[in-house]
Amino acid sequence: MSESDSKERLLAAAKALVLAKGFAGTTVDAICEGAQLTKGSFYHFFKSKEELGLATLEWSMMKSGEILDEGPHTEIADPVERSFAFFEHVESSAGQLWSGGCILASFSLELAETNERMHRTVAGMFSEVMDYFATWFEPIVARWPELPSAKELANEYLSLLEGSIIFAKAFRDPSRISSALRAFRRNLERLTTAPV
Repeated sequence: MSESDSKERLLAAAKALVLAKGFAGTTVDAICEGAQLTKGSFYHFFKSKEELGLATLEWSMMKSGEILDEGPHTEIADPVERSFAFFEHVESSAGQLWSGGCILASFSLELAETNERMHRTVAGMFSEVMDYFATWFEPIVARWPELPSAKELANEYLSLLEGSIIFAKAFRDPSRISSALRAFRRNLERLTTAPV
């Protein structure tokens, strides 16, 4: 097994355990067991559990970005149609991305008040996600300037997404995520097709 494969197995195991048990409830031993690797492998890649936590956040963001950037929307020329197709792609990918929860939210809820480094990292990543979504709202807002700003829409979208992830966990129903996002998109489509 290559080094990159071993590291990815540790990161994937850490993410699954943090989502299920929280960061505090996740031990290095459990991560190694989940990855089917030794403690020596863990410490080869990470100096501490905190370093693994930060790496897990970065890895999760990268993996999510790859999924979101590879949808059918990439083939659409018109920027507004491409944006709406992107949001449909987010809906169809929601189960794959967030059925177990949101790793950013998990770290934020558990560590934001007690670990300043983690707080800064999570807040920065949430800002990156919001900026990313804002770029997809920009073509829509450019065509319909009476709408809220792209940043405001992105904030609302991300807030809805995080809330729907919590509901999905509470009701053990991941379909609530795509359903909430679909309702948001359809409402936006209605606003942009309504006669003036």
